[in-house]
Amino acid sequence: MKRKTVEKNDAVKSVKASKGKRGISGTSKESTHLLHSIVQGFSIPAFVIGKDHKVIYWNRALERLTGIPMSEVVGTNQHWRSFYAEARPCMADLLIDGVENRIPKWYAGKYRKSDLLDEAYEATDFFPALGEKGRWLHFTAALIRGADGKIIGAIETLEDITERKTAELTQRESDQQVFSIIEGSPIPTFVIGLDHNVLYWNRALEKLSKISAKDMIGTNKHWRAFYAKERPCLSDLVVDQTLETIPEWYGSIAKSKLLEDTYEAEGFFPDLGHSGRWLRFNVSPLRSSRGALVGCIETLEDITERKKADQLIIDSERILHSIMEGFSIATFVIDKNHKILYWNRALEKLTKVKAADVVGTNQQWRAFYAKERPCMADLLVDSAMERVAKWYSGKYQKSDLIEHAYEATDFFPDLGDSGRWLRFTAALIRDSHGDLVGALETLEDITEQRLAEDTLKRKSKSPT
Repeated sequence: MKRKTVEKNDAVKSVKASKGKRGISGTSKESTHLLHSIVQGFSIPAFVIGKDHKVIYWNRALERLTGIPMSEVVGTNQHWRSFYAEARPCMADLLIDGVENRIPKWYAGKYRKSDLLDEAYEATDFFPALGEKGRWLHFTAALIRGADGKIIGAIETLEDITERKTAELTQRESDQQVFSIIEGSPIPTFVIGLDHNVLYWNRALEKLSKISAKDMIGTNKHWRAFYAKERPCLSDLVVDQTLETIPEWYGSIAKSKLLEDTYEAEGFFPDLGHSGRWLRFNVSPLRSSRGALVGCIETLEDITERKKADQLIIDSERILHSIMEGFSIATFVIDKNHKILYWNRALEKLTKVKAADVVGTNQQWRAFYAKERPCMADLLVDSAMERVAKWYSGKYQKSDLIEHAYEATDFFPDLGDSGRWLRFTAALIRDSHGDLVGALETLEDITEQRLAEDTLKRKSKSPT
């Protein structure tokens, strides 16, 4: 573009110099030939008109652009035919007539004064009648004055910028599409550039933060939505590529398993909303087609309700653990994989097996038997009711109180110093959807009761 501009300026100077020395009609064939060669040698399409608006020169580049040969227009004022469907002035015509005030009528919003040439204007416009589908042209018109300073003509140069303009329009459409996608996304999102200024701030984020896009776009104040005092957001750290400082600002952060160079974190924001909100946020760098960093996009998910639900589960588990620990009845709970979830203090005292030694294992049998074998709870978890009789023949019955539960009484010779009698009940545990999650088994030491019953039996049988 720079080369073309220099070429254009030099050409205008050459035309002015030639006209100043010889006059527009040409007193020297040699000078006229030189001028003709200069204009014809332009790689930029160009034409020259005289003060009477008739075409003096029409170069080969312009022939190629317009499809109109020089022979059809030189000596006429029909140069408008190349650009418009109907007769109307070109920019060069307006300058020759000295009616710059009429330029806005024909080129409103499309023109400006040249920064390089005096008495010159440039403009960009679309010409639907040019070529098969129309062409975008950038054109400059400049006056040509003689040695006496009088206007003797004008030169207009034209550059076909259709490909560049199409690319710009395509990019603009792409940007608009991206904007529409971000704006319409239900996920709160903002985008910052390398200068940390906000480029996008969508409606979902407006609703979450209570800060409008118009108050945020173009500023670097995005921190206001999340913090009481100014500090970097995660996207700022990624834009600055100061990744080593991330742990200073965000304790728990992880790299995304799905996207490269993307970071994920969550945290509680006490200044967001009435009582604070939990947010999960993701930050991804934005790169150009050549891989250069151009900004960052940060998406935020309000996970407050999920966090509250998680906390309720934690609180429920704590309560359940406290209840289990407070049971005076020895109890253990296993999951559907037979792993021990709970082993309360009463069971520790009964079996002399510590919870720390068995929780998380499937070694519950160790407390009751010398060799590995299933407990009642294991059989229920496996839905192996037919095997209950094998292991507890004549000792068990279905519970009268609890559905899908069995109870039994048995002597455990390996329990305690001389064995213990236990009455135990095993019941299935299901979730709110009715799916199996495990089983609970309670055990009651009835040794003293059993010994007392045996003593009474012996006494009743002895002669008085």
